[in-house]
Amino acid sequence: MSALVRGELVKLRTTRTALGFTAAVVLLTLAIVLLTILAGDPKTVADKRSALAVGSSISALLLVFGVVGAGAEYRHRTLAPALLVAPGRGRLLAARVIAYGLAGLIIGIVMTVVALAIGVPLLAGQPGPDLAAGDYLRACGGGLVAILLATMLGVGVGTLVGSQVPAVIGTMIWLFILEPLSGLIDHIFKYSVGQTATSLGGDTGGDVLPWGAAFLVMLAWAALFLIAAALVDGRRDVA
Repeated sequence: MSALVRGELVKLRTTRTALGFTAAVVLLTLAIVLLTILAGDPKTVADKRSALAVGSSISALLLVFGVVGAGAEYRHRTLAPALLVAPGRGRLLAARVIAYGLAGLIIGIVMTVVALAIGVPLLAGQPGPDLAAGDYLRACGGGLVAILLATMLGVGVGTLVGSQVPAVIGTMIWLFILEPLSGLIDHIFKYSVGQTATSLGGDTGGDVLPWGAAFLVMLAWAALFLIAAALVDGRRDVA
């Protein structure tokens, strides 16, 4: 299994996908932190923690990262050669999940460093109480958990659909159209991927679940799509 994970990591390093998403994450992090603090004028602990909780927003981009990476296996027909070396699609899927999860965490750590480097000095000049260590842990650590689970979910979605472009388009429709529309149904929206990521990242905006419940819901989303992907992919012709 370790050899398969290393192989997936090598493929990640030799493509521009990871670098492109890392650059996008850094720029988006800068924009979110600067706008939230300078324009939002946070004064309470919850507001200040939310200003650093960029993981809840960035997790959507990392979900797409997983979708693109998994879908590329079918677009570029790299799955069939891998199966010749290591038969067993379940093992390959598990290796891909681990590799993309690690890559997502690395991107998330870069995001966290940027958010802290920019956000902490700016928040120091804001009125109101300072953040405690637990607030930083919730905003930064919780954001990394959201990113990890979102990336794994993205791999499941990309593998399940088996085609990169429809998978990305479907993910965009799901995240930015269907999930917001679910807010019209009472108490449903807080179980959506976006709102569970919001809760994990420490952002208290809107109707969100407690952290532990949000973790279980997000884990269930990832497990559901990965199990479905494994079942569908096992019957798919990759020739």
